[in-house]
Order: sequence, then structure tokens, then C-alpha cells
Amino acid sequence: MYLGPAILFALFASLFYVPGFLDMPLGVLTARQFISQLLFSLFGLIALASLARSIELDPVWPWRPEFRKAMNALLGRT
Repeated sequence: MYLGPAILFALFASLFYVPGFLDMPLGVLTARQFISQLLFSLFGLIALASLARSIELDPVWPWRPEFRKAMNALLGRT
């Protein structure tokens, strides 16, 4: 499984994390904190999407035809 993009975007997301963001009212946030949290959310969603995509394309998962073919060959059910 190739997790490169997911890890990269997760690292970018961690750069923009604002501690206690969910406890702060929006009116109290400074523009810098608000933009940081928006970037954190954006990069976090991209990281989750790329992780899901890499899992979807990985041939090891049972819903992939390559996995079923390999298992059938290993179990002698051609």
C-alpha cells in the first residue's frame, strides 16, 4: 500500500493545527487562527481522501479481483 500522499498531507495538516479550536467561539478567533484551522481541515480531508484511495487501489484487500484470483490459485480453486 502506497501511503506517501496521505502521510504528506497529514504532516501538512499538523503544521496548521490550532489547539482548543473547538472550544473557541468563532468571534474570538483571530484571522490567523481561523485561516490556520481552515488549512488544517483542508489538508486533513485531503489526507483522509488519499488514504482511502490508496486502500481502494491496494491489491491486498478482499474486494479486489486480484486478491480473489490469488486466493483461488493458492487454495486450488481455479
